[in-house]
Amino acid sequence: MAAARNADSQIVGQPYRISDREVTRLLDRIKNKTDTFRPRLKNALNKSRLDRTRREDDVNDYVKAFEEETKRLDDHFDHHKSTTADVDSVLQRASRIDTFMALHPLDNLTQAAWETLCSDLQQLAGAYNINWSWGGGLRAPAFSPSDLPYRISDKEVEEIIHRIENQSDQFRKSLNSALDKSRFNGTRREDDINEFVKEFYKETKTLHDHFDSHKSTSGDVQTVLDRAAQIDQFMRRNRLRKKEPQRDWSVLRGYLDELAAVYNVSWRWQ
Repeated sequence: MAAARNADSQIVGQPYRISDREVTRLLDRIKNKTDTFRPRLKNALNKSRLDRTRREDDVNDYVKAFEEETKRLDDHFDHHKSTTADVDSVLQRASRIDTFMALHPLDNLTQAAWETLCSDLQQLAGAYNINWSWGGGLRAPAFSPSDLPYRISDKEVEEIIHRIENQSDQFRKSLNSALDKSRFNGTRREDDINEFVKEFYKETKTLHDHFDSHKSTSGDVQTVLDRAAQIDQFMRRNRLRKKEPQRDWSVLRGYLDELAAVYNVSWRWQ
């Protein structure tokens, strides 16, 4: 009968192009490999310079969000309700982890665990007819115009810019407090760093405005990074007694590295 099927068949109208059994096996492999990757990542982070930093918190949040979306996909699949949107959501969460892994290489075991998980995620994309490519954690979504300067979704770029803006506010507050209680208070050096921060804010706002108008370019990002480099030189040459500004700047630098990567800007701090 036409309505009958065995365990190896695919239900007509489902969004994937392999059998139910093959999807089940693929989802099981993804879960098992995630269970392997998570503790290796935790162990590697604990032994790295990222231990107890904002970047560690970020990647742990990425992994948690990835697992939540994978579970949602699994539940929808079990009820024959899975969609390409479910899979795309999983892949978007994975792309954040992949970006982190590209920007912050860890030990070989952790990198290998992630790479083998990415291989199954690539198969998942293919099974659901999603055109997906990894690019050091950066993907080219089908809905983005080909002339856009970045290779991830608009939403992900906006999140990075928001993180930069929020962290910039945190840095400015801690810097002002530290300068007021330092030997630089009322000096030309204080005027210089305040001017550097002002210019950095100005160029970051320009980038955000251009992004909102779909006109942002790698040149906009390069200008932001050039302004940030002036701040970075001050922070390295003029150590402040209070530790908060250095900590906040280190976090902000990490977000700026991520911005450079997604806009394909070759960048190194001097």
